[in-house]
Amino acid sequence: METKRPTIAAAEEILGGYFPVLDHGFVSLVDYMGSDEDVERAARVSYGAGTRKVSQTRGLIRYLRRHRHTTPSEMVELKFHCAMPMFVARQWVRHRTACLAEGTEVYFDLPGGVTRRGNQLYKLRIEEIWRRFQPTENRTRPDKQLNPYFRRDRVQRMSLRQVDEDSMKLQHTRIVDVFKNGAKPVFRMILEDGKSIEATADHRFFFADGWSTLRQATGVRETGGHAVWRAGEHFVFVNGAAEMVPAMYQDPVWLQREYRGHRRAVGEIAEACGVSCHTIRKWLTRYRLTEPGRGDFRKGSEPWNKGLTYRTGPKDLSPWKGGMSTERWSIGRWTTQIAPKIHAANQWTCQLCHTRASELHCHHVVPVWADLGRARDPKNLTTLCGACHRSIQGSELDYVEVLGGPPVKTEWRPKPRIAWNRLDKAKLVRIERIEYVGERETYDLEVEGPHHNFIANGIVTHNSINELSARYSLMPLLFYTPLKEQFALQSRSNAQGREGGAPPEVYREALARWERLRAGAGDAYAWMLEEDVARELARIDLPLSTYTQWYWKIDLHNLLHFLSLRVDPRAQWEIREFARVIAGMVKRVAPLSYEAWVDYDLESRPLTRVERDVLSRLLVADESGVRARDGAAVSVEVLKEAGLSAREIRELMEKLEAPEHPDFELDLSRMRSAEDLAKKMSKAVPGNFE
Repeated sequence: METKRPTIAAAEEILGGYFPVLDHGFVSLVDYMGSDEDVERAARVSYGAGTRKVSQTRGLIRYLRRHRHTTPSEMVELKFHCAMPMFVARQWVRHRTACLAEGTEVYFDLPGGVTRRGNQLYKLRIEEIWRRFQPTENRTRPDKQLNPYFRRDRVQRMSLRQVDEDSMKLQHTRIVDVFKNGAKPVFRMILEDGKSIEATADHRFFFADGWSTLRQATGVRETGGHAVWRAGEHFVFVNGAAEMVPAMYQDPVWLQREYRGHRRAVGEIAEACGVSCHTIRKWLTRYRLTEPGRGDFRKGSEPWNKGLTYRTGPKDLSPWKGGMSTERWSIGRWTTQIAPKIHAANQWTCQLCHTRASELHCHHVVPVWADLGRARDPKNLTTLCGACHRSIQGSELDYVEVLGGPPVKTEWRPKPRIAWNRLDKAKLVRIERIEYVGERETYDLEVEGPHHNFIANGIVTHNSINELSARYSLMPLLFYTPLKEQFALQSRSNAQGREGGAPPEVYREALARWERLRAGAGDAYAWMLEEDVARELARIDLPLSTYTQWYWKIDLHNLLHFLSLRVDPRAQWEIREFARVIAGMVKRVAPLSYEAWVDYDLESRPLTRVERDVLSRLLVADESGVRARDGAAVSVEVLKEAGLSAREIRELMEKLEAPEHPDFELDLSRMRSAEDLAKKMSKAVPGNFE
């Protein structure tokens, strides 16, 4: 079947192919959307078919790149499958572009609520999470500093709300890391139910038709300080709504089969139904299914109140513990306060049996649930004795007219029993409007799989990168080993770099130490898997040289920014190797944009005011062209007098060197198939633990 989507022959040639990087890594272009033509189309907005030439497209793209008009390049998106050592991955994710603004609240559930089979919401602002991930310092007693990351460890153990994208039910995951991405343009998405969230336009949310960035789904953009988006109905998934599931324990046939037929204990039935033992015991008693001699405890279990002590004496039974009381409590309190007046008006006599009794109740003639407007109407109150009050429970409407009330047409509709704090399933809510709020400090989270999303401000949001989770999957025991040529000593001028070759004996000793460390970590990982230790625990001592994988989706504008930093000679050599392969893929998807990026970004060098002043002493620029001044020269002493430091002088000399002409052309002879890579990865997985 032929696709109707525009394709590029050069990109199709490598689509789905895997290019090896380092000793065990790879990069594959999984999918792409758009090309140079889409960049041009976004910039021109409209043009007639056949009215443009390739030269015009090239000229426009170069103009856009030269003048930093980058929004049109965001129309092109690429998706990669990558495998790299963990220490490279940590550098990679520093370039996260899809971000949430400061003030965004991330939704957790307290462990006590989860234990009680309900969700007890706990919110943390995303900037507070980032603050807790930073190390602490004991300044008064440094020798007493134990774990500087104890706050981070605590957050990583918290139950973060997540949506199962298959069943759409809410579940829990863990935070892996949090990133501070700087100030970026931010939009506020406001939903019909009042929820709102501030994020960059390229942040992904779970829309009705799947994952999309805010820009893809709505076409939002900033124009003159205002947000403009596509007209239409846009729906996004939010925190959730209770799923109406009937309570099986209320069915006498089912309860009898489980309790008497299958001989299941009360605690086991309660756990299966998600309720307490008291609830199951109540329904067993109601249906007369209890059996003498059958306890509620399993073998080895202990009573819930073992070891607890109790305080005797008067107790405060008031329901109010501070704060705002509910409407139900408010009506009850008002009824109790006015009850003496109602009883006195009725001569302390029951209005049904017309007898006096020591137990009297102030009764709503028209029930509160039938007409809330009459809840505080004294004329809607009457006096009933205790026996009559209990006898009419459940059939209050039958006695409304008997007690002198108006006819009521409302019917009582019982609702299935659902815990008030359980939000089982995500639901769709319409986007009401989008606002541009300017630049805000932005952050992003990395969470564990298998579904890489989390709940923020009550809205299902993505974490941009889908990484292999060792919590759910088995890690291939593949480790990165630097070649002898790349094994160097620490640079003395750059704290983040390396320089010079290390002595051969140091390299040999490093290899031996790496081998011992990796062998021990690998054996421990395999042994714990064999002993059925949880995978999330078995993985914790795997070194940073272990290879991990992820799927990475990014637009062309942000990808070129990533490449500008990572193909630079000052970047770490390992991540440069990945960036070079990705640059070669960009060259095939959008060759004109690639060319403009090399000319105006990668190989361009900005000049400061002082540097321009120095060059003006050497060169003359006029209508005839550029020429050198006769006998002009600028010494190092003159540069120092102009205010340049030694490092700035050295950098100026580098800027004036003849530019290189980098070639990131892919070597197609090295491209491998997905099947070959899958075999290699499966062989590296320890044992067979399916």
